[in-house]
Amino acid sequence: MNQHSQLVNICSAFLVPSTITLTEYLVNGLSNDNFLIRTDSQAYLLKCYKSYWPQVGLHAQYELSKQQVCSAPIWLDKQNKRAAFNYIDGDVAQSYLAMPLLTKLVKLHAYTTNNEAMNIALELQAYQHLLVFKQYEKLISKTLKSIANMPVDSGFCHNDLVKENIVVNPQGVYLIDFEYAQTNDVYFDLAALVVSFKLDASGKQALLNNYKTHTLSDQFYLSMHKLNCYQLVYLLLCIGWYEQRAIDNQVVVLRAQLDELIALMEG
Repeated sequence: MNQHSQLVNICSAFLVPSTITLTEYLVNGLSNDNFLIRTDSQAYLLKCYKSYWPQVGLHAQYELSKQQVCSAPIWLDKQNKRAAFNYIDGDVAQSYLAMPLLTKLVKLHAYTTNNEAMNIALELQAYQHLLVFKQYEKLISKTLKSIANMPVDSGFCHNDLVKENIVVNPQGVYLIDFEYAQTNDVYFDLAALVVSFKLDASGKQALLNNYKTHTLSDQFYLSMHKLNCYQLVYLLLCIGWYEQRAIDNQVVVLRAQLDELIALMEG
């Protein structure tokens, strides 16, 4: 059975097989196998999860879709780790979309659920054998201590907010790929935007100011130092993730950002 036939067979659980006109493997997915499924009138995204079943993220997507933050899952197959969504057509965000994006991000961060918060130090430990972690071991320890001594701005975070996971179309801005979503400090998502859009000092300050304007919490701790600290740990986690998968071109780009940030923090 060829891939198209296999996908038609899988999608028969939520589509009439004869209506499927196209199936296409989406090459930009790294954590999972993603497929575009088209009928004459609709397009769907079929996700086949490679590692774990993202129960928390899927439930969050269902709820947050009601606020047009993302697309809701329309079919779930937990046993085989598959899920289908209405496909959000559009372009990858190419610039920092201050107001439209932050409006959706604040809604995401305000979503309430009972789940274990991300432990940044524990996440970093998974990559401690890598050279870059050994090279900056003292700085990492110092940064984690700084984070521990600052107020926590807790929220439900996307935790993989690269620009490729931000889709823009005439209807607005939408977030996709919630596999890593869980409670975290919202600065982790803000740091991801800084890295993905390569924001300079003025861009970072504007991000913080705009986020504070939009957030529903009057307790938001606005701190450039905190953003720099989270940018550092986010960069290290990304470098570790790509290095373990031998995606060297991404490692080179991120190492350049890391070196620039460290020079700034130590200057």
